[in-house]
Amino acid sequence: MTINSAKLIIEFLDPETGELTTQEATLGDFKEATKKATTRTRKVKSDDEPIPMVHLLSNKLQFNTKAIELTGFEVENKILINFEKKGRKVTPVMYLNDQGNRMTKTFTVSYRGSQHDNLLQYGENFEILPTEKDGYFKLKGNVEEIEDDIIDIPVQQNEEENIIDTDNLDNFDFDLEDA
Repeated sequence: MTINSAKLIIEFLDPETGELTTQEATLGDFKEATKKATTRTRKVKSDDEPIPMVHLLSNKLQFNTKAIELTGFEVENKILINFEKKGRKVTPVMYLNDQGNRMTKTFTVSYRGSQHDNLLQYGENFEILPTEKDGYFKLKGNVEEIEDDIIDIPVQQNEEENIIDTDNLDNFDFDLEDA
């Protein structure tokens, strides 16, 4: 069945006089609408950055293509960023962890609230650098490195610094002040 035109009849009632007015309108040629099935292909955003970068946006992290290649992170991976202390320097470190946030098909990771605010202290654009630990990546921000007495962020201690030789406590420093 094909509809070529339509006739529209509109009736207006004037409440004061009770008069009924009728207007007719003919609507023009209608053509049978056909909808083609379309398939959407999602392309990785092309970027011109020559180095692996992650950008801190208002509520998420956006990875560039080079960052995905370097890290090997994939869609649905859960990515966590912690702050590691070495000496007096506190550095953001990124790695896969079940407690992290899930990467989307557009290579973004939700990053809101206090997580966002803590990382923002290091900058908005981060170069991704591999570390000596496999699967861990240092984030070098566009703000100079921060010392631990300047910033208040929950810090993940380097495991090697926490090892105490319990067999020989004679050389242990019981002084509670920082060296």
